[in-house]
Amino acid sequence: MKKISMVAALLLTALSGCGGHNNTIINHKEAPPTDVLNKVELVYWHTYSEEETKVFEEEILSMFESEYPDIDIKPVRQAHTSQLKSAIIARASANLPPDIVRMDIAWLPKFAQLGLLYPVSTFADFNTIRKDLYVAPLQSNLYEGKYYGVPLNTNTKVAIYNIERLTKAGMYLPPQTMEELEVASALYGNVIGMTGLSAWESLPYFYGFGGMLLSPQNRIASGFLNSKDSVHAVERMKDLYDRGRINPRMLQGNAQTWQGIETGDYVMIDEGPWYFSLKTDEQLQELQHKILVAPFPVTNGKGSVLGGENLVIMKSSKHPEAAWTFIKWMMGTTPQGLMAKTGLIPTNKNVDVSEVLELNPYFRTYLTGVEHAFLRPQVASWDQIDQVYRYYMELIFSNSIDIETGLNKAAQEIDEILYKER
Repeated sequence: MKKISMVAALLLTALSGCGGHNNTIINHKEAPPTDVLNKVELVYWHTYSEEETKVFEEEILSMFESEYPDIDIKPVRQAHTSQLKSAIIARASANLPPDIVRMDIAWLPKFAQLGLLYPVSTFADFNTIRKDLYVAPLQSNLYEGKYYGVPLNTNTKVAIYNIERLTKAGMYLPPQTMEELEVASALYGNVIGMTGLSAWESLPYFYGFGGMLLSPQNRIASGFLNSKDSVHAVERMKDLYDRGRINPRMLQGNAQTWQGIETGDYVMIDEGPWYFSLKTDEQLQELQHKILVAPFPVTNGKGSVLGGENLVIMKSSKHPEAAWTFIKWMMGTTPQGLMAKTGLIPTNKNVDVSEVLELNPYFRTYLTGVEHAFLRPQVASWDQIDQVYRYYMELIFSNSIDIETGLNKAAQEIDEILYKER
């Protein structure tokens, strides 16, 4: 009797355990496979174009997940707006997804300052990855001595010339210097198609004429933005503008540069690779006898401004190791090569772009341009600095303030912004 009672008690205990926490035996359901239970889900926010998204989701993503079946990437396409920046900050601050973001390089310092990014340079194999990457795009991830991402794709702007306008000025080769560009614009009513006075739009010209924005360590503007060289640079730019040699519609935001370079309204515009990648094959064919593409004139080692996107891991991610696995894989030659076919410039030096160059000869000029492209100052308060710079440049060009006073005021306000950042 004692043995029967013990068996009965054990049986009741077993049944009660099944009923309380695990119904799989009673309901005759199989347990999920181990690989499903262990699968990591990573939310990835990106700003790819429609064509880029198609290549990423239909080709690249399936390749990654077949190689790493335990990592499930959930891509979410977003519009590149200031609202996106605010949304990422809000969600990361609340420990919400995304885990990984394809982020504008100019945004990274702010996110790093806020402590919202995972420092990828702490991964043991970071140096193995970095050695394959172009230096300037990689540097866009550096903030206060640590790298907070890796460059996914890069870009810059190149000079696009109207062949007829250029040859009328007696030039059969593109200008190599800003002085030569001035000469080209001085003849036959030629106009330079500068689009505006934000840093992205005007710094290549400001630097090209010898101007300086901040100190080499990005600590101060006084003595640099308002230096004699900077005043002289703005004087040259404004002289061209006043004589109608720089786009007279620039302040109205109605540049129409894409159309204007093709119709001969401009002798030169500066633009990114999207000018070409968004055109059809037929349109590109028609352009061959209308335009000439060359790197932006280089002054003191600086050509045009560097752009692009970095891959970053949000500090709120619960799976940074898995996120790093995905990011490393995206730096490989295969995914980088596939995205290059959509017009994105790869950041891995080992990518074979011969096929891309055969289809899109302009691509080579952008690769050359990246070698001399400069970074905008890597400071967390860059958006504010850009606003101040643009505000006073617009006052100067609209004759609302003289050049020296405008640059002095701009330097003083930027100094105050930088001081608060320390």
